[in-house]
Amino acid sequence: MSDQGGVTSGDDYVAPASPPPRRIRNRILKFVGILVVVALLYYSLFVLLPSELDWATVWADLQALTGGQIAALVASGLLAIVALGWTSKASLPGLSLYQGTESSATSQLSAFVFPPPADMAIRFAMYRTYGFSDEQSAVAVLIAMVARYAMVVVMPLIGMALVIIAGLADWSALWWFLGIGTVFGLLLWVVLRVVHSDAAAHRVGAWLQRVAARVIHWFHRTPPTDLEDSVVDFGRRTQNTLDRNGRSLVISNVGWGLSNALVMLLCLRFSSVSSDSVPLAAVVLTAGLMMAINMLPIPGKDALAVSWIATILGLTSSTDISNLGTAMLLYRLVTWILPMPVGAVFFLLWRSRVRRNKAAETAA
Repeated sequence: MSDQGGVTSGDDYVAPASPPPRRIRNRILKFVGILVVVALLYYSLFVLLPSELDWATVWADLQALTGGQIAALVASGLLAIVALGWTSKASLPGLSLYQGTESSATSQLSAFVFPPPADMAIRFAMYRTYGFSDEQSAVAVLIAMVARYAMVVVMPLIGMALVIIAGLADWSALWWFLGIGTVFGLLLWVVLRVVHSDAAAHRVGAWLQRVAARVIHWFHRTPPTDLEDSVVDFGRRTQNTLDRNGRSLVISNVGWGLSNALVMLLCLRFSSVSSDSVPLAAVVLTAGLMMAINMLPIPGKDALAVSWIATILGLTSSTDISNLGTAMLLYRLVTWILPMPVGAVFFLLWRSRVRRNKAAETAA
């Protein structure tokens, strides 16, 4: 109401509209998500990496490459990222290749900064946003993890087999191949028995329960009492995935391993390591050894990798060993650093899509 003087009364005053609380919260979450990615990249590039790599050496090695060589290395690195996404797709029936690549690349980004369970938790959360249940997501993460570590063992075995067939190895390499291959084959057979037989799962679980109880008692701690049930549950949950996607799971993981071998091949050849010094069979072995070494939580593993692999390959020339060190550095750049910005981009795309879906559900 207005009085006769044309002055608006206090009862008629309308306050300016304020943004809805939900919109403010979404803006804050968006800002926090971007801030987290930027913080992860900053920590990775300017705190973690300087402790692992000498940037002056990295820059000098990159300047020695041509534009075409750099493009080929980037393309091979992206192929390895997609191959890893294919392994995720195979571990979860119904997951698309894009979703597998998006989730695996994002988990790679987090794995550089946080301990291993963090990357699995992120992948689990992303699977749930794709519409999969908690049980499906948990089983897929577990299968992908087991398959990845298995491939880390298989790749050196493939390389050793190729080296032996090519006549580049001595008798000691043959014995190493037979020993490691036998142990891995037995472990794989046990896992498959657990998956396809409840009776075998109970026997394996009971044995693990006894071993765990004995070891933990040495440290005066209380051992778990449900280990046998956990083994049986693992077998039952993974059987469906292996029955449906077993072949795809094997092929995709081998493809991921061979994509890493392709990266290694380019790194060696672009670093002037010729086929006379490191033949193609030895390239596969070198890639497998690097995949295994990268899993070791030890400091100074880059220097260890160069000296160890040089000894295994029989490199004695200082020039060849120096070029091998350059190749190892390029391999780390392509397989370790390149996934960081790629994972950051996928994370932002995923977060943006999740927000849009939530907004659409709210509007509906």
